[in-house]
Amino acid sequence: MYYGPFYYKLRKLSGNEIKQLLISAFIIALAFSFNEILSRNIYGVIAAAIAVILAFTFHELLHRYAARKLGYYAKYQAWPTGLLLALLLSIVTLGRVVFAAPGAVVVYPKLPFGLIDRRDYGKIAASGPLANILLGYFALFLILLIKYGIISVTSYLLLLVLYYVRYINLWLAMFNLIPFPPLDGSKVFAWSKMVWLVFFAASAIPLFILPYLL
Repeated sequence: MYYGPFYYKLRKLSGNEIKQLLISAFIIALAFSFNEILSRNIYGVIAAAIAVILAFTFHELLHRYAARKLGYYAKYQAWPTGLLLALLLSIVTLGRVVFAAPGAVVVYPKLPFGLIDRRDYGKIAASGPLANILLGYFALFLILLIKYGIISVTSYLLLLVLYYVRYINLWLAMFNLIPFPPLDGSKVFAWSKMVWLVFFAASAIPLFILPYLL
């Protein structure tokens, strides 16, 4: 569908987009924290929910921002079937398996029947994992400051939130960067293999190497 130049200038989220983002974030947070709910670990539930909501929301919003910054019309659109599957699979597997496909930011070509430039598509795709990498590294930085006594934090909940934010964001970034459609990594890889490698390494190294060094 072609919307014309006027719509490309719109930056604010519509009420419908906000509603779909909130519903998606709530269901995905519920699915990811279902195991903690069954364990009656209230701190784990809160920490997992906060981390998932932050990871999901910033991922999708940065996709949307990057697309509109490049002049495309883009909007978040929930996928009801994916949300239902995420919730049901989490319940059936008692929270051990989560199918996370809540929806996506839909990007429209600048011209009717046109195509989205491969470089632009790559940049838009890379923006989501970038949001997660930045959030993950921010949490990691705070964890290191606390670990080495540079700042003092006595709240167990806050520490747990930081660990969840670090792990979930970096895991989500790495998973999305797998270079197979329809994941973001396929578009990033097609655009720039160097950018893909840097982003993938930036998400994977803190997950699999740093824990053994700290």
